[in-house]
Amino acid sequence: MFKAAVWGSNGMAGGEALRILAGHPDIELVAAVSRSRATQPVWTIHPHLRSDYPETTFISPEEALSVETDIAFLALPHGASWATIREYRKRGVKVADLSADVRLRDMTACKEWYGKDHPAPELMEEAVYGLPELHREELKRAFLASGVGCNATCAILGLVPLARAGLIADARMELRVGSSEAGAAPSQGGHHPYRDRTLRVYEPFRHRHLAEVVQECGLDASVFTMTMTAAPLVRGVQMLAQVRLSRKVKEPELWKAYRAATAGQPFWSLSPARPAHLRLPDPRLVLGSNRALTGFVLHEDGERLLVVSAIDNLMKGAAGTAVQCANLMLGLDETTGLTMRPVYPA
Repeated sequence: MFKAAVWGSNGMAGGEALRILAGHPDIELVAAVSRSRATQPVWTIHPHLRSDYPETTFISPEEALSVETDIAFLALPHGASWATIREYRKRGVKVADLSADVRLRDMTACKEWYGKDHPAPELMEEAVYGLPELHREELKRAFLASGVGCNATCAILGLVPLARAGLIADARMELRVGSSEAGAAPSQGGHHPYRDRTLRVYEPFRHRHLAEVVQECGLDASVFTMTMTAAPLVRGVQMLAQVRLSRKVKEPELWKAYRAATAGQPFWSLSPARPAHLRLPDPRLVLGSNRALTGFVLHEDGERLLVVSAIDNLMKGAAGTAVQCANLMLGLDETTGLTMRPVYPA
């Protein structure tokens, strides 16, 4: 059994990592780390895990660093991971980050999108972007897998087949997101009484997850817009991209590109052409799972395309992908511990 520490385990993404590890046959939780909740039972924050962790308590970061560990999952706020990554690097412990601290490769882009220079550029150079669908072989050799933005993941899995084929002239994305994306601490914009039964646009053109789309699609930021809409969901992200193609195409060419991209991918699937109500995926079809769905419809003019992707933001957009990366880094089958089915209807 590999031994794992989960930092930020009192939060939503950290709690989801605990849920996955509770059923993982090859990775054992040895440290649930939370400074604010240290000494409290894990189940007081995650009551659904009481039967899995009846005696486990949260421990402090200082105590966690004294626990023998093979892999560390860092579900920490932005800017809080890099020092811990550096400490684990000295100890030879592999890290699957869930934050934004080492997602970008370019230092200039980091400052542009996150507002300041990165304090540990050597870690950004060493990190592998933690999306196995694009970087599987690199992750097998990695010490550090970066986190992935949930919105970025949904967008990339919708658009990267087109980007690889040189078919994107521009793409106007709208992402409809659930409230868990805002984390466990309530704000007026994210708090349930103010958010329920609303469709609130909170970012009209640029969200910082767009930086990852630009990086992984290999296109200029001017090609994209990313509009964010808070939807009345707890979990889930749905991306709708209105794509203007670089040339006129026929539908079979698009099916070929998307089938090639999703072939052999255990968690990324292409939606069927029929029945019509399943062609463009809904997040409810993947909730509770590490799965991602992508579908598309070509306009009759052959130059305009609607692409839709759906994920569970806490799974494929955070903890699920982090465990998938950890499996690869530890030499395990990447699907280990992640074969849970979606809950439907939900």
